[in-house]
Amino acid sequence: MSGDLPERNRDGPRGRRIRRWIGLFRVAIYRLVSRLRQVPKQTVVTVALIAVTIALLVIVTGIAAGIAADSADESEADVRIVPVGGGTLSSVIDVENARLGNVHETSATLDEREDVASATPVFVEALRIQVDGSDETETVLAMGVVPPAEPITIEGLSTAPLEPGDPHFANGTYDGTRTGEVVLTDEAAAAINASEGDSLEIGRSTTAATLRQENSGGSLEYTTTAIEDTETNSVSGELPLVMLHLSELQSISGADDDDLADQVLVKTDPDPSTAAVESAAADTYPNATVQTGDDGQVELIRSNDFALATSLVAMIVAVVICSLFIATSAALTVDKDRQTIAVFAAIGFSARSRLAIVAVTTLSLTLAGALVGIVLGTIGTAVTNYVATATVAPEPIATLRPTFGLYAIAVALVAGVLALPYPLYLVARTNVVTELG
Repeated sequence: MSGDLPERNRDGPRGRRIRRWIGLFRVAIYRLVSRLRQVPKQTVVTVALIAVTIALLVIVTGIAAGIAADSADESEADVRIVPVGGGTLSSVIDVENARLGNVHETSATLDEREDVASATPVFVEALRIQVDGSDETETVLAMGVVPPAEPITIEGLSTAPLEPGDPHFANGTYDGTRTGEVVLTDEAAAAINASEGDSLEIGRSTTAATLRQENSGGSLEYTTTAIEDTETNSVSGELPLVMLHLSELQSISGADDDDLADQVLVKTDPDPSTAAVESAAADTYPNATVQTGDDGQVELIRSNDFALATSLVAMIVAVVICSLFIATSAALTVDKDRQTIAVFAAIGFSARSRLAIVAVTTLSLTLAGALVGIVLGTIGTAVTNYVATATVAPEPIATLRPTFGLYAIAVALVAGVLALPYPLYLVARTNVVTELG
C-alpha cells in the first residue's frame, strides 16, 4: 500500500485546488438557482435591466454594422491596385506620384476572369474647365475611367452616363473616335454655370484661348453628358469632380505615352472569395500594392468613422449601466445574505472562498442577463428592420452576425467584473461574530 501513496498523492495539491474551485462553483450556482426558484423581485429586475441594456447594445451594433456594410457596398472596389506608396485620389493633386502603366491591357486581362465583374483603371488629373464661349474657368479634379458595361460609382459619380468602353484608345493608337462625354458634379457645374448638354473646353492651361485641344480633325468638343447631385467629397478636398473617358483624359494630360493610371478598381462577382482575385492582381502588377475590402463586420465598423463612434458609445453606455445595475444588486444581495456568509466562515470557508462564491454568483447572474439580452436584441433587430423598411428605408438598416452575441457576452462580463469590487468589499467587511450573534 505504501507503494501506492506516491501515485495517489502525485499532483495532490493541484488536484485539491481544482476540486475546491469546482466545489465553490457548485455552491455559487446552487445559491443562484435557489434565488431564481424563489423568483425574488430584485433578481428578476437585475436580469431584466441587464437584458434590456445588452439588447440595446446588440441593436445599435447591428445598425452600425449596417451603416458600415452600406459604405462598403457603395465603395468603388473589392480589390484595389495602387502604386507603391499610392492611396486615395487626393494624393495625386499637385504631386507627381508613381503611377501604373499599360493599364488598358492589364485591366482587360483581369476583366476577362470569371470571378471579376469589372476592372476599371482610374487616372486623376487637375484640369481647367469652362463652358464654350465663356471666360469663366474653374480648376477641377478630372477622373479618367474606362466605364464597364455594368455601371459603377467612383467617388460619388456614376459611370452610367458615359459610353461603356474607351473607343479613343483604339488598341493603344489613341486615334479612335472621341466620345467627348463629361460628367460633372453639381458643384463643378455651378462653378462654371454649366447645364446638361453644354459644350465645354477642357485643358491644363489657364487661358481660354489655349484650353481648346487640337488634332487633325480640328477643334475638339466636350459635352456635359450629365450633372450628378453629390455631396462634397473629402477625397477631392476643395476641388469639384468631373469624369470622362480614360484615354481622352490621358491625351489631354500627356499620360498616353505609357498608358498611365493612378489605380485599378476591381469589383468581384457577388459573394466570392477575393483571395484568388487579389492573387491575380498581385501577379498582374508585382510591384504595386494590392488592397482588399473583403473584411468582416467588425473590420467594416472599424473602417467607418460614424459606425465606429456609434458602436463605441453604445459599448461604453452598456458597460457603465450594466456595471451600476450589477454592483447595486450584488451589494443588496450581500447585505441581505450576511448571515449566510458568516455561516460559511464559521464552517471553515476561507475569506478567498467566500469572495469567490459571491463573484461567481454575480457573474453568473450577469451571464444570464446577457443571454436574455441577446435574444431580445435579435428580436429587436428584426423589428427595427421591419419598421424601417415599412416606413422610410428601401432595405434593412441593421445586420446581425453570430459574433455580435459573443461581443455582447464579453461586454456584459466586463461590466460584471467592474462591478465586483464593491460587493466583494462588503463581503470582506462582514463581521462573523456579530452576524452569528
